[in-house]
Amino acid sequence: MKKIYLLFLSFIGASSLLIAQSPTTVVASADCNFIRDFNTTDEGFSSPSIYSNDDNVSFFWNSGSGALVESSGLVTRTGSLISPVFLSTMGGQTVVGFTYSAPAGTEYRIRVVSGLIGTPLEILATTANGPVWTPLPSTSGNMCLLLVDADLAVGQGLRYEFSFRASIAGNVLFDNFAINSANAPLPVTFMGFVARKNDNGTTKLLWNVGEEINVTSYVVERSLNGTDFTNIGTVSATGKANYDLEDNQSMSGTRFYRVRNVDIDGSSKYTPVIRVSGKERISGQIQLYPMPANDQVYVQHDKAPLKVNITIYTLDGSMVKQVQAIPNTYQTSLNISNLKSGMYIVKYDDGNGDIQTAKLIRN
Repeated sequence: MKKIYLLFLSFIGASSLLIAQSPTTVVASADCNFIRDFNTTDEGFSSPSIYSNDDNVSFFWNSGSGALVESSGLVTRTGSLISPVFLSTMGGQTVVGFTYSAPAGTEYRIRVVSGLIGTPLEILATTANGPVWTPLPSTSGNMCLLLVDADLAVGQGLRYEFSFRASIAGNVLFDNFAINSANAPLPVTFMGFVARKNDNGTTKLLWNVGEEINVTSYVVERSLNGTDFTNIGTVSATGKANYDLEDNQSMSGTRFYRVRNVDIDGSSKYTPVIRVSGKERISGQIQLYPMPANDQVYVQHDKAPLKVNITIYTLDGSMVKQVQAIPNTYQTSLNISNLKSGMYIVKYDDGNGDIQTAKLIRN
């Protein structure tokens, strides 16, 4: 068994990372396959990355640039962003690349992180096995790197973290994420999942997807206790963005639902579990689940228009987090791992005068 080093960080109390022992060899490559162009969305990239503790600025998707842009206006700053999970079919190596523009002297670091959720969080490969930071070769261009590391294995879910450190004012732009063509996205990206009660007591389940590759169908499951689920219906995958299914059994109590995709090769993934109460739901009112929440909470809302801000406030009115809901989705996930235990207020503002609030309890 390989020796593992444990690094404790301070960004959330005492979070930890597992740093795999095998060193990473980094060389230039010409095998990059650009799979995310950011022309219409942030493609599921998060900023700042939860795996970094020294980042003081964020990247935001910029529709005009069709890219992720750090535009804080600060002179000395560090910022990071991280990809969603991709499935590796390569053993002992991965290829990763991107397009960039940045002020002169900007440095970068790439880390490949296990896609498994939980702590400690494992870094599988990194360009920081030598110097922690490497200068970008110019103020703009394309990069394509081969990272060779024995800790990378076939079948792993991988996330790619990019960090940039600058000491001159000016925007940092990140675009055209690329990996080796042998690495592929997981079968489907669930963007939102919501349940709506009908007047007759039945329930309509709606979900939308942002990526659908080799998916044959979706299985909707129901539970009375949140643990034991049964199949209540199957919907064929047809390449649409939005799907729905009616649960025609009238409700008399609380129920739980989830959706599982079925891929061509038998692999699958689940949406988060949502809870529907037997009590009447106020039309249009946002709901939070789970409650109380730990590191993540899901905000269920009506179909989001173009610009929806979801903001978390302390009870004394201080804003601690704000995100924009993805247009046309019914659910938004919020990472609250950096919040202290206690009660907060979540505000949903669609920009058209519809403002809704709900209480959030953080364990």
